[in-house]
Amino acid sequence: MLSEYVVSSARRRGWVRYLPKWLKYLARYCWPNAIHRSEWKDSSQAILACSKASPAVTDRRVCVVNDWSFRHVYYEAACRELGVPYRLLDVTSFDWAEQFTADDSCIYFYRPFVLSAFIRSIYEERAFCLERVLNKTLFPRYDEIWPYESKRRCISLLELRAIPHPRTRVFFSREEAYGFLETASYPLVFKTDLGAEAFGVKIVDSRRQAERIVRRCFGRGVPCNTFDPRDRNRGQVLFQEYLKDVREWRVIRIGDSYFAYEKGKQGHFHSGSKITLFGPPPPGLLEFSRNALDKLGLECVSLDVFVGPEMRFCVNEIQTYYGATESNAICYEAGKPILLEAGQTVEMMVHGRTGRYLWTAGQWVFEEGDFARNAGCNLRVKLAFQRLGHPLPGYWV
Repeated sequence: MLSEYVVSSARRRGWVRYLPKWLKYLARYCWPNAIHRSEWKDSSQAILACSKASPAVTDRRVCVVNDWSFRHVYYEAACRELGVPYRLLDVTSFDWAEQFTADDSCIYFYRPFVLSAFIRSIYEERAFCLERVLNKTLFPRYDEIWPYESKRRCISLLELRAIPHPRTRVFFSREEAYGFLETASYPLVFKTDLGAEAFGVKIVDSRRQAERIVRRCFGRGVPCNTFDPRDRNRGQVLFQEYLKDVREWRVIRIGDSYFAYEKGKQGHFHSGSKITLFGPPPPGLLEFSRNALDKLGLECVSLDVFVGPEMRFCVNEIQTYYGATESNAICYEAGKPILLEAGQTVEMMVHGRTGRYLWTAGQWVFEEGDFARNAGCNLRVKLAFQRLGHPLPGYWV
């Protein structure tokens, strides 16, 4: 697109930094796709450049479904490194139905775009069609994709499966919300349904402040992301109890592999801080997470878990995909800064060793190795073939 070309050229020449803030905001409002996708495309090319192609180890071809933010490139890099032939298809193309109906790939690696409520609905609709109508093998499965970046859906799953989580109330009625605020204890946490990296999350210190948020949610709406300022949280409001003095750990499960690291805090929030604290997980954290994910029936997601006093755990959010700990992250291990190489992703480090935890013979065993390659997509590709009944060489290596 012409707008994307113009924005990309302006960024490379350094012109953007000379624009006033109001003009940058106007540009993002008028051309949100062009501004962001130009940045994401440049980043994706760097990721591919760090991957090395290997000889094919299987004659079964897979399909990598295009993601608007170009994060599907991790699956491309994984397939290149593992020797898996693949093709790239766009689920938002006007002729997507013809393309996917005619395609005979054995697995469809799917990373939905979730930074816009409208575009997310398209990816979700077409994920349903691929798995439930065309009977394609989707990875992750539709039920693993469904709660992705929807705080309302996550809360529903946690409530129905009786998994410990911060007390949360979702209101679709202005009157019910006002009634709740009359007796609520403050501070509260307000969250928009859609929103990543703590955007759309606010600490509410008083009833007056909370009522103002309710009026906006049932009026003009509250902005819920940085991708498109026109995307607003309307017609609903979500309030959650504020938990003081908690730490937050991210626990990632990919099949039988578990990873965990602490999310550093910046201001009021852990999410979006881009600070990663590596070290041994607290006792009981992995077992709590394994039990919760077994109840949910999910084996390819991450949990954000609050760790309170006396090792009390509760789930804050469920994420199908997550921000990878890459070379641009701020990482510490045992209080010392860790520098990651270009193209390297690390999701667990214990006593200076990268690796994963496996649940084996009734106990947790740490296995050293580079299991988080390409934001975990190497392991995801291997798990997908394992599910298919045609494991790739070296699955347990």
